[in-house]
Amino acid sequence: MKSPEYIICTIIAIIVAAMFYISMNPIMDLPVHVKICDSLMSGILFGILSLLLKDIVKYANYRSFSIMQQVINYTALSVLFILGTVVTEYYILQIVFPIENIVDIVYPTLAVRIIISLLFFGISVIFYEYMTIKQKDNESETSEEKDIEEEVPLVENNTKSEEEPPVEILEHIAVKNGQKIDVILIPDIIYLKAEGDYVMIHSTKGKFLKEQTMKYFDSHLPSNKFVRVHRSGIVNIDFIASIESYEKQTQMLILKNNVRVKVSITGYKALKKVLNL
Repeated sequence: MKSPEYIICTIIAIIVAAMFYISMNPIMDLPVHVKICDSLMSGILFGILSLLLKDIVKYANYRSFSIMQQVINYTALSVLFILGTVVTEYYILQIVFPIENIVDIVYPTLAVRIIISLLFFGISVIFYEYMTIKQKDNESETSEEKDIEEEVPLVENNTKSEEEPPVEILEHIAVKNGQKIDVILIPDIIYLKAEGDYVMIHSTKGKFLKEQTMKYFDSHLPSNKFVRVHRSGIVNIDFIASIESYEKQTQMLILKNNVRVKVSITGYKALKKVLNL
């Protein structure tokens, strides 16, 4: 069975080919079969580059960067994306159809090609970002359903952990950010979310990616302020604006920065205990 990415990529490639033909037909003084070939090449090239873009969005983890860094990275990607399609098309047209002055004939369509490429580049990025986030959420839900029976005993065995040496509670977190180090005060942390082998720290100063485990933060953050509401999420109760019902008898937290955080059954029990509900 083909994955949704390949199906969507094929659909977009067909739409791109159709849009190229409709847009180029009135302004290109070339035989019909050349225009059709040009449009098909545009769609195929776009589909191939879209598949590469899928892996870049999935593994580059641009969402962990600042807004400015994301803009710069995606702008550079879009330039490479457009150059890859347009330049390749020109070369293929010259090789397959040795028509005199074909470059001069195709040149006036450059602006239209760039606009269409940018449009579908943006659509592809948004789609793949959505699919990546959805996949991570599904993996977290599946993992939680399998391990929910293991989590409950951990909550029930808190009396045993009290006998162990006290854990040092964090007062701040240092995070490397390029060539500098940012220091995040614990009260400024809004919530933490697992990002593979890293943890994304959402704070009043912005987002910071820390190479650490959720288990570490769960045990080293003040337990009267921070609650692990999900296997992939720890929330500062001072930033909770409201709690709403969600599907499958679970809850959804609405934070003061309007971010929504899903709460598991076990996490809701722990949250009610801290909030004295």
